[in-house]
Amino acid sequence: MRFPSFLVLFGLLLSACGSGSPPGSTAPTTSTPPAAMADAPLDLSERFALSASPGCADGYPATIDEARFLTPSGGFPVPYGHFLNSGWGGSAIGWSVGDPMQAAPDSLEIRWFSYTEDKFYEGHFLLPQERIYQLLKAGVWDAENQEQVTYNDLSLSVVPGGVVFVWLAVAGANQVLIGRYAAQEIPYDYARHRPKVDRAADVADTRAKLAPEVRREIATRTISSKKWDAWLERYPWQLAFSQALTLTEYGIGYLNAESTSYPPTPDTGAYAQVVLAPSPKPVPSRISFHMAGAYGRKKIFKVRPFDEAETMGAFQILAAAHPGQPLTLFVEMNEQLTQASLSLRAGKQVIPLTKSPVQLFDPN
Repeated sequence: MRFPSFLVLFGLLLSACGSGSPPGSTAPTTSTPPAAMADAPLDLSERFALSASPGCADGYPATIDEARFLTPSGGFPVPYGHFLNSGWGGSAIGWSVGDPMQAAPDSLEIRWFSYTEDKFYEGHFLLPQERIYQLLKAGVWDAENQEQVTYNDLSLSVVPGGVVFVWLAVAGANQVLIGRYAAQEIPYDYARHRPKVDRAADVADTRAKLAPEVRREIATRTISSKKWDAWLERYPWQLAFSQALTLTEYGIGYLNAESTSYPPTPDTGAYAQVVLAPSPKPVPSRISFHMAGAYGRKKIFKVRPFDEAETMGAFQILAAAHPGQPLTLFVEMNEQLTQASLSLRAGKQVIPLTKSPVQLFDPN
């Protein structure tokens, strides 16, 4: 089924209908370096302003004992020693240590303690250095300031099961998944990790403060990385509206902690296809649009956040029922742009997203 959705993005009239590919791809598609970059010679020794930030799965506390991104000429540390209880996709924790100019890293080494599992994990992982370099070299387009800017932060999050996720980010704008890596459980002296601290008492005190559902997982020994791995799944979905709108800017965050706000280049038509075409994308976690409708009516449209269980369930149900078909996140709006509702659609099947209320604001 086709849906009546046409948007004018930065003055371009674009259709939201098209063909897609089946879900399941794990290669990030939301931020890809321009094709010309792939043919350019790579100077992997070139340096960029880079820092690192640590995080963990929200509600599953951990402490990084030591971590470092390695480059051919050295490397730079990931802040460690902090008690982490959140930061899926990274955190605001940062260090200013040594030279801020660094080459694209080729590997990551890390050791951390998981309070929910009472385990130490350690790993040394090779990173896609050329891809990181190409992303840094290409950057993204800051339309407000009319300039090309580049990524400046490597974020990581540790989750139960000894899994590490790494992203490359432009603060407050775009974030791209670099990879998922599996560490190994290791025996490690807790006294070296936290001198003069009783391990059993420390773990018990931390676990007592956890959410009931997390304590239940501990009691039933069902903790794993399954939840966060599911967030990596990509589906061929598109955005569609019930009426013609002029979309001046947008931002989308995804469950896998990727986000897009700045286009890769000033080519806003190509950028529009990220949402208007059914390309493989993760399940959205938040959306924001600045738009105008008939008679010059202007609104800011937001869904922050989507209800995770409802939205994830809808994507999984429709993808299973309509394999290979594009899914449509459909926004039904009245002419005055004062009311809106969401649904996910495939073929003739419609699943209302009633737990993800839409907010509409007048622009300042």
